[in-house]
Amino acid sequence: MLEVDIPKEIFEYKQKFLFGLTVRQFISVVIALGICVPLFIFGNSIFGEDLTGWLVILIAAPVFAFGFLKINGMPFEKFAVLYIRQKIEPQKRKYEDLSAFWYCREEIIEVEIAHQIAKKRIEEGRVKNGKKSKQNAKRKGA
Repeated sequence: MLEVDIPKEIFEYKQKFLFGLTVRQFISVVIALGICVPLFIFGNSIFGEDLTGWLVILIAAPVFAFGFLKINGMPFEKFAVLYIRQKIEPQKRKYEDLSAFWYCREEIIEVEIAHQIAKKRIEEGRVKNGKKSKQNAKRKGA
């Protein structure tokens, strides 16, 4: 009987390229082997077998991480950039008032207050004029 695996989510599907690896994974394996095999062969005589083995591991681990690791759905390079930015950039942000904005705000408030005062005086003038005209009309009529 023939069985076909169907991924639950279409975004989880990755096309296999060679040896059951995706293109990204295959490229990372080729780069790691291209760096680490010559290092191990030629480094044994210079550094010794133990130190060369550790160097190979330290160099191969990040290269493999770029090909194989996905953290929270992000490729390793995006995660690494975000992690480094989080460690370098300050997490507490200081409040700095913008003096230019503050002065513009004060000017706007002063203009609004002046408009309100002028409007109030005009309304008071109309009320006073309205009372006087009513009083004059009463006097003329009486």
